[in-house]
Amino acid sequence: MNVVNGSSAFPPQATASVTIGNFDGVHLGHQELLRRTVARANAAGTTSVALTFSPHPIRFFSPRARFYEITSLEEKAALIAGFGIDTLVVESFTGEVGCMWPSEFAREILVRRLRARQVIVGYDFTFGRNRTGSPAMLGEIGRELGFEVEVVPPLVRGGLIVSSTRIRELLLAGRVREAEELMCRPYRVSGAVIAGAGRGRKLGYPTANIQYAQELLPLPGVYVVEVEVAGARTRGVANVGFNPTFGENSLGVEVHLLDFDKDLYGQEISVYFRDRIRDERKFQRAEELVRQIQMDVQYARGMKLPPRREAGGKEPDSAAAGGTVG
Repeated sequence: MNVVNGSSAFPPQATASVTIGNFDGVHLGHQELLRRTVARANAAGTTSVALTFSPHPIRFFSPRARFYEITSLEEKAALIAGFGIDTLVVESFTGEVGCMWPSEFAREILVRRLRARQVIVGYDFTFGRNRTGSPAMLGEIGRELGFEVEVVPPLVRGGLIVSSTRIRELLLAGRVREAEELMCRPYRVSGAVIAGAGRGRKLGYPTANIQYAQELLPLPGVYVVEVEVAGARTRGVANVGFNPTFGENSLGVEVHLLDFDKDLYGQEISVYFRDRIRDERKFQRAEELVRQIQMDVQYARGMKLPPRREAGGKEPDSAAAGGTVG
């Protein structure tokens, strides 16, 4: 997949089937948009394009808002590539783009720069200045300017619409298994292993402390995780929190890998959150903490986890799926 910085850099000889969105989390709804765009492009002989924005529009319009992105731009690009998209266009959400009226955005970005023949959007898609553009308006503009518009209906799971907002709320509540179901993959935190206080090793359960890059961490607590190191995966127990037993006050991620005794300092690892075991607790004595860790490890060993699905894998009942671009 090609990654293009700005629609003005899109190859001048190409025509496109375009889907538009922030794609934060690349959840099931987003995945349906991507699949439909690839299918449309293959049928029409056009380039399949995903158009996204950086920074996220919320950061542009409300810079002080408390907002956590589920996926970084790099993670988002890797996930989108897994669905067969030819080109990811990362449009800088500056004053120019943010202040375009809907007709101006369609004429300048979609028609003049991307030469869109088809545009695929979610039912709740908004665009243009003050978010005044809607899918219905886009359809009217498309008929005038010569591109087709497909509006994808919402995807519902558990009686609620799948959205980035819902996934964010689930993660902040520690409901990582439910978030995994809506993304078709477990939430991941990754980064380099850095030196910690060494207490885990002294207690008989060495931990890898992660210098994570993600903005969003699940609710503090203890989790069953899978850890990927140099392409290999192993199960583990992760603690997200402040280490209250030892009086620490900075939020961190540390993970104990089961049946693993290699040195990880300086290595990049990925931690996939599969299920939540319990809240973080303060223990009066180290012996109490050790007993609890023993129980956590035993629980993690015995837990049967659902199989992981990779990016691009089709959801079993996706034939009835719609999508959102939240």
